[in-house]
Amino acid sequence: MENTEIILFNLISLGLEEKEYRNISLFVDWEFLWKKASEQGVSAFCLDGLQLLDMNNSSLATIHRQLKMQWIASVVLQEQVYHTQRNAAKALGELYDRHKINTYVLKGFSLSRLYPRPEHRPCADMDCYLRDKYEDGNKIAKENGLTVDCSYYKHSKILLEGLTVENHQYLLPVKGSSKAKRFEHELRSWIEDGNNEYIGDSRLKATSPFFDAVYVLAHAQEHFLNEGIILRHICDWAMVLKAHADTVDWDEWKRVCKEYGMLSFGYTMSRLANKVCGVTVPFDCPKDDEADRRLLDDTLYRKVCNNGKRSKIQVRINLVMNMFRNSWKYRMFADTNFLMFCGRRVWGYLFDKDLD
Repeated sequence: MENTEIILFNLISLGLEEKEYRNISLFVDWEFLWKKASEQGVSAFCLDGLQLLDMNNSSLATIHRQLKMQWIASVVLQEQVYHTQRNAAKALGELYDRHKINTYVLKGFSLSRLYPRPEHRPCADMDCYLRDKYEDGNKIAKENGLTVDCSYYKHSKILLEGLTVENHQYLLPVKGSSKAKRFEHELRSWIEDGNNEYIGDSRLKATSPFFDAVYVLAHAQEHFLNEGIILRHICDWAMVLKAHADTVDWDEWKRVCKEYGMLSFGYTMSRLANKVCGVTVPFDCPKDDEADRRLLDDTLYRKVCNNGKRSKIQVRINLVMNMFRNSWKYRMFADTNFLMFCGRRVWGYLFDKDLD
């Protein structure tokens, strides 16, 4: 497996243009590597790396032709899906803009602009934040014939053709924790810095560099603690580090991460961004081989539950089981233990009605 890991990381860093071409070992189970890259959300980056090797006259004869065609076809399909989703998101942004609403894009579509080839960063849906226009956004969507599901307090779901949009009322789960509510208010204050760019030719606004540096990490930590992350999350973080290396106050970032229990996770994600993607970490990052190994092993080799259709009860049961199974994550990468975390979540859902 070690040789596969090395080649996988080399291909990712080549595809992300973070490593100059050099001869690398190509003796690997390519079908296994492709499946691993696909489940980790990085198969398109790896194909970009392979194409760079091909341009430099490296022999790729060890890859079966059928597998290469299957790999290329899967990336072409991903590109088509991306452009369909982007057009749908652009149309929604224009609709909200006509009603004088700023649409801030969180995570996926916003982060994709930081990649060498945005269409190679897979997006499952689009997350947006309308500031104090959350209800207006839902109402306008309904008035224009779109299906809107408001059953979850954190965000609504707006169904477009080819795209699900999560319209966030809250950026992160806040029920049951005064600290989470304080963090929520700080995050909201960082979204706009007066220099926010529009994404491409759309009316969709990117969030500020400091917001990205905190929120992308907080979202990845939430995923990691509750279920787990994939290499794409590490690539996202690598692109944030690269794009905002000279614009973010990293000392202030460290202060915020320490206050909200994310500093150990942030350091580990940054070291892995260097190891997996080849980016330079723009701040001093203490060494911790054990943390790196545990997080990377969980990312690459974690056993996942069946992702087939599950009821809401089954989803909640799996979430609780994951918390018990992943109790070590809270010890190493958070400022709480999983029993306290579970207790706050249960209390919050049952009794916490004061979300502001």
